Amino acid sequence: SPLISNVPGGAVFFAIKDATKSALRDSGMPKWMTTSISVAIGNFPYWIIRNPSEVIKTRQQAGVEGYGDGVTVIDAFRNAMNNTQEGESGGGINELYTGYFENIVYAFPADVIKFIVYEQLSGGKKNLEPTKGAAYGAVATAIAQCLTTPLDVVRNRVMATSQSTNTDGKIKRDPSAKSKKDDTSYLGNLQQLAKTEGLQGLFAGVTPRIGKAFLSGAIQFATYEDTKQKVR
Repeated sequence: SPLISNVPGGAVFFAIKDATKSALRDSGMPKWMTTSISVAIGNFPYWIIRNPSEVIKTRQQAGVEGYGDGVTVIDAFRNAMNNTQEGESGGGINELYTGYFENIVYAFPADVIKFIVYEQLSGGKKNLEPTKGAAYGAVATAIAQCLTTPLDVVRNRVMATSQSTNTDGKIKRDPSAKSKKDDTSYLGNLQQLAKTEGLQGLFAGVTPRIGKAFLSGAIQFATYEDTKQKVR
């Protein structure tokens, strides 16, 4: 499901980001500022497209009841829309957009760092070889993902919204989890994580994240530079 939404979502993001950056080129603002504004504007429609599949993916990986083993992606979407979990309220389209705000809060600094580092490494060249784009993109993405790991940990926990475990080992959704989450700010969740789990909790999974970032960054920016050359 992430792949289905990532491709159109990524296309929309880059189209809006590049168009916004071109429009701001003669504004007199520093380059880092135009990059930040462009990324911010591009992130809102991107997560409108991607958020539903990200929620399903996170809950399946966490083994949330109704989303675990033996449940297809289609059934998982149906469970979220129909809200089949006993004692749970809400559901529908709102369920698929659980964590939308948290995704924006995480993605904005991650993307800003990534693109600013990439521009510094590439020297801002417009016609960059895809192989160089892959190398610079891998490094830039890895740095960004490493630095924003705490934000990613919090947003994944919000999207899972399940903390109790059944006797069969499956994670059961807490009917009050959603209301508890709504009463706690993103910063509050981050502070609570730091207080209870320290640096180990804040940077949980950082090593595989960096490894994944190298690969995804290389593919993303190689494709980006190749596409730019072809459309010119």
